[in-house]
Amino acid sequence: MINQLNTKDDWVSLSFLSVFAVLPFLDILAPIALGLCLVLSLAFKPKFNFFKNIAKQPLLVLLISYFILTLLSLTYSITIDKTVEKIGKNIAFLLIPLVFVLVNPDNQLIKKAQRVFVFACTLFCLFSLTKLGYNYIIRFDESHWYNFIQESMYHKYMPEDAMYLNTALIFLLFGTFKKHIKLTVASLFFVIIVLFGVRLGLFIYGCIVGVYMLKNIQLFLNIKTLVVAVIAIAAMVSLLSINKFAQDKFYDTLEKIGFDTGDKVSKIGAEYHDISLRGKVWSTAINVIKEKPILGYGGGAEKKALNTAYEIAGYEKVKNFHAHNQLLSSSIQYGMIGALLLLTICLALFFKVLKNKKTPLIVLTLLMIVSMFTESYFELQQGIFYFCMFVSLVSVHLKAIEQRI
Repeated sequence: MINQLNTKDDWVSLSFLSVFAVLPFLDILAPIALGLCLVLSLAFKPKFNFFKNIAKQPLLVLLISYFILTLLSLTYSITIDKTVEKIGKNIAFLLIPLVFVLVNPDNQLIKKAQRVFVFACTLFCLFSLTKLGYNYIIRFDESHWYNFIQESMYHKYMPEDAMYLNTALIFLLFGTFKKHIKLTVASLFFVIIVLFGVRLGLFIYGCIVGVYMLKNIQLFLNIKTLVVAVIAIAAMVSLLSINKFAQDKFYDTLEKIGFDTGDKVSKIGAEYHDISLRGKVWSTAINVIKEKPILGYGGGAEKKALNTAYEIAGYEKVKNFHAHNQLLSSSIQYGMIGALLLLTICLALFFKVLKNKKTPLIVLTLLMIVSMFTESYFELQQGIFYFCMFVSLVSVHLKAIEQRI
């Protein structure tokens, strides 16, 4: 009987780990893995304390509340079909917390999930580089194209891909991996983020490495580490020099914040990466919010509301752009209620990890919050799964730590 129960638990654990294993890859894989985990959890895990366990996890309740808010927005949405579509996407806010409550992973399973995610992101990078090499060989005559490198690599949505890699970097550096694995895989993540040309991703990468170095300062006070650091900087400069797409993005950003690098941005890059467009998007989003500040326009109605405002303002270049800021996106769709709910989730998570003084979890939480400043990542399944999975993971992990203490 004991062996049978252990076998069932193993199947549930394996299905739980499979969700982390497929996160960086095709969008269809994560819902399939999540569904399998949910079915196995319902079949094999005890459910008599189900509601009591949810009540003990306020962060999971808040995630579920976001889904309920999407449902309620159907009653006032300006575009019913888009809201129905949004409900389908946002069901992850309901199902992922339920899976975590049912599985109730202990610290050992959580650490395995983190390691699996690191391996999955490593495989993602290797596959992306392999695809780039393949395309470079068979499409050599097109390799001079401005964004050939980015188009030739495997990716879903590069800013969020970079967010995934930086999350894996946290688990890698602060985990129990061997030093040579940390160095090799961290370098691989760095190369991919630079080739993708994700400005915020590279900045966050540097911050994560900086925190790790400060926490382990004794490991870096030697000549060998200094040589590695010099090689890494030289590699970055070299990558930028052969990747005009990324080079233009980084120099354009430096120019916008006050550095004299504008002359290093190509003409096509100045138009392609015009960072000032975000200012137009954000100001328009704020004006749209002012029109319906309490409830917003309904789930999935963001682009329709913004496009009307873009047309009035004459901003044709940003047509069909979402707000590129998750707080603004939530405010447009769900008004002040949505904004307050999102802020509550973020602040509750931040103060919870701060209270427990777990550096990797603090860095992970800050990564999630900072990434919201320039991206509306609830507009993609990739971003929704990321947020729900790792908010749930941190919440359950902290609970397991508290119970152990």
